[in-house]
Amino acid sequence: MLASTIFVLWICFFNDIDLFYVIKSKQEVSALKKEVESLKQKNLSSDVALHDLTTNRKSLEKFARETYYMKRPNEDIFVFKQRSN
Repeated sequence: MLASTIFVLWICFFNDIDLFYVIKSKQEVSALKKEVESLKQKNLSSDVALHDLTTNRKSLEKFARETYYMKRPNEDIFVFKQRSN
């Protein structure tokens, strides 16, 4: 009984890979899995946006106007920005 108790204590607290290390590693793996899923969703939405930009001329024009403030030769553009207090 004493030997079993010492063995369990050694494995749980004094070994290089102790109980706290295992718990911390599981939490890190869980966080990384969530990050992978988030990046997969962002990648999917980027693929959809890229497909839309390459196939739809109006969405490409809208993107260019909003992102790079591009304009036609006979237009004036006014950009309104909110103040941050």
